[in-house]
Amino acid sequence: MLIETIRLLRAAMSNYASRSIIRLGMGFCKRSGKRRMENALAMASGEAIDCCLSCKSYSLLIKSLLKLGGMAFGVDYGDLANYIRDPIVRRGLLSVLVGIGKFGITKPQLLNAPFLVVWNFTNACNLKCKHCYQSARARSPDELNLGEKLRLVDELADSGVVSIAFSGGEPLLSPDFFEVARRSSERGMFVALATNGTLITKEVAKELKGAGVGYVEISLDSAMPEVHDGFRGVEGAFERTVRAVAHCAKEGIFTCVATTVTKMNLREVPRLIELSKELGAKRFMAFNFIPTGRGREVAGMDLSPEEREDLLRILQRGSEKGIQVLSTAPQYARVCLEASHGLMVSPTHFYIGHAEWDLGALAEFIGGCGAGRLYCAIQPNGDVTPCVFMPSLVVGNVRERSFLEIWHGSDVMGRMRRRDLLSGNCGQCPYKFICGGCRARALAYFGDFMAPDPGCVRNEEYYLSLLGRTVPKAISA
Repeated sequence: MLIETIRLLRAAMSNYASRSIIRLGMGFCKRSGKRRMENALAMASGEAIDCCLSCKSYSLLIKSLLKLGGMAFGVDYGDLANYIRDPIVRRGLLSVLVGIGKFGITKPQLLNAPFLVVWNFTNACNLKCKHCYQSARARSPDELNLGEKLRLVDELADSGVVSIAFSGGEPLLSPDFFEVARRSSERGMFVALATNGTLITKEVAKELKGAGVGYVEISLDSAMPEVHDGFRGVEGAFERTVRAVAHCAKEGIFTCVATTVTKMNLREVPRLIELSKELGAKRFMAFNFIPTGRGREVAGMDLSPEEREDLLRILQRGSEKGIQVLSTAPQYARVCLEASHGLMVSPTHFYIGHAEWDLGALAEFIGGCGAGRLYCAIQPNGDVTPCVFMPSLVVGNVRERSFLEIWHGSDVMGRMRRRDLLSGNCGQCPYKFICGGCRARALAYFGDFMAPDPGCVRNEEYYLSLLGRTVPKAISA
């Protein structure tokens, strides 16, 4: 969704006149209470809107811009109108437009509000995973109560957040989950769930679909039951997890299998991709290992730069087997571009696939690592961090300040949005706008979120400097 949005807008809105038109849409309609731009996009899709005359006139300008963008990419306006008829697509389009109106077209693109918020809904968990970034086990005594959670959902929706992903701990252990998820969907946000899957039966899968959950990401560490169960700390977890993948897929929920790749399961990745496909998953996500939380205790399982490079090439080849294959390692965008001779790219978390247009230029606007720029995390107690893998880097709390005040006022996240401030080779690398290195890994290994990512083959000397050292404590905001 974000991919198509930026792709479409780059041609139509790269000049001053277009951005001026966008800025006109930032105001609010007195009749509907919505942004003029939001009303205009709805009318451009063919929807009837009760709004003022100014909004109706403004919608004609927006239609013209969209037609220009469509012509630039050979997209028929009728097809485009049908595309933006989806409310979630329009919400994503609005998010990018507001960002362009506020900041202009930037590299990477800045947004007025995060496209995605990952909410660690609870620290309660029924497993004991060795690599858990939250050190999750029991519910935190200061967890937001139901009223606070519902108010936060409304605040995120009003801020323009497009997608909310519930993570943990295990979100399904919370008695509040389904009510909060349903509220998130009703407020127009795309709802995702990251889970270990052990609590998902056929009935729970149906309930997830009914609550508006559109995406489920289920963690699977190995294709061998004994290895998965050993890593997760609970016997029988594997069988329940693979059944959960099948249940969600059969229910029509977009289902992803997520694997944190370490030395333990590196050789299993091709089999895990095949297993994901057999179970009905539409996506396989290879998570970058980050030594934080309980993961600090198994930091020696992290891949070397050469192993990670080999992994990313395996993933790139796996994407040609009828399933989307992604990685949270920002270097994956570079590997895909190089291996496909410029015909494929996969910026962090986003799937593009093959195309005949300038993928490198597009990827630069998406920008690789999105921590503090495209997305951020919220902890169970309301603390805001730039990324779920930066639990100690707290930049504010939603009990004390509004979410957008934190998003715009954080010096930490402001620095993360500037690739010119990256140090070492990450700051000089020709791929810094499509990759930027993993900021969480830099923080975990060097205590500096702007330091080089030691997991990249282009940062070999930084990796070598870590050998024989313990992982330092992450700094705080």
